[in-house]
Amino acid sequence: MASMNQKYVRSLAALLTSIVIWSASFIATKIAYRAFSPLLLCVVRFLIASILLFVIRIVTGTHRPLVKNDRRNVFLSALCGITIYYLLENTGVYLTSAGNASIITAVYPIATILIGAVVFHERVPSAQVIGILIAIGGIVVLTIDPVGEGGRNAMIGNLLMIFNGFMWGMYNYLTQRVSEETSTYDLTFYQAVIGTVLFLPVMVFELPLSIGPIDHSVLLAIGFLSAFCSVAAYFLYNYGLRGVSAGTAASLLNLMPVFGLVFSSLILHEPILPRQILGAGLVILGVITASHHSLHS
Repeated sequence: MASMNQKYVRSLAALLTSIVIWSASFIATKIAYRAFSPLLLCVVRFLIASILLFVIRIVTGTHRPLVKNDRRNVFLSALCGITIYYLLENTGVYLTSAGNASIITAVYPIATILIGAVVFHERVPSAQVIGILIAIGGIVVLTIDPVGEGGRNAMIGNLLMIFNGFMWGMYNYLTQRVSEETSTYDLTFYQAVIGTVLFLPVMVFELPLSIGPIDHSVLLAIGFLSAFCSVAAYFLYNYGLRGVSAGTAASLLNLMPVFGLVFSSLILHEPILPRQILGAGLVILGVITASHHSLHS
């Protein structure tokens, strides 16, 4: 029992670290957009990530071919969690407002629960459902904007972001179903490579390609997105998925707006409002409630 709890805590720490990194990615992405278009940026960051992972595998001697039974799940997880996910996210955020996109991310844990119950026939603990609903309330308080943006494009963007939640849910469950014979290093490497290759046909929509001036801030942003967001964060998230349920992992994603608020205050010096503190508190309470059952199960 103690060893299982220790594994859960390590997995939780890995997931939280990955979410902190991804929370800072929005600032880096905004800087990188000065030189790169959305789809080209995805290809560049995951291409660099694939090269970094390849070097790590060679240096550490952890490179092994995929186990035959894992190939399908690894391919589908890369398709859902990298290629389709970032394609829809970039398009959705472009069409709708940032406030709408932030609120819609609260759908992701619910989408993951539905994927687990309908596709993988998984029983969902009531504590997890209650916790996620509390966190959703916190996110609404945290991100709601009295000045809304509407229109047909916004509606399409919102629908794309909602569908993206189901893609991330599929990624969670497919990644969990990769056997222990495939190490986390190899899993992350193959996902990055497959995701990058599957992005290439989509680049036809951004032809002819154009790259803006690349200064040191753009280089730092690309380096952060590639090394930290596309290598370290995915590795930590994949590691964490092997120690907690997919629903618990998804519920932790509700912390992203909270960490994003902190980064905005520290880096961009934006003020933190009382309602934002209230929303952040509800999110943290919801995440604790949703993940508490796993520690004692």
